[in-house]
Amino acid sequence: MKKTSRPPDDTSPPQHGDRLLDKSQICKIANVTYPTVWAWMRAGKFPRARIVGGKSMWLTSEVDAWLAALPKRPLKGDAGEC
Repeated sequence: MKKTSRPPDDTSPPQHGDRLLDKSQICKIANVTYPTVWAWMRAGKFPRARIVGGKSMWLTSEVDAWLAALPKRPLKGDAGEC
């Protein structure tokens, strides 16, 4: 008997124009290895993958939102610098 998977954390429908990104594309975008991506997903720090044709795929809108939420690097001379 096949095990049922738990429901996805985010059940929002894809946005119009969303593309799917595969594992290698995600690793290039985040500049990390897949084990790091997997650990981030488990910790809730990165969007969960969708299963498409038996492969892990990510929606561009979710990855774009993750990128937009990353902190900006402060520059020398920014307010608050010593």
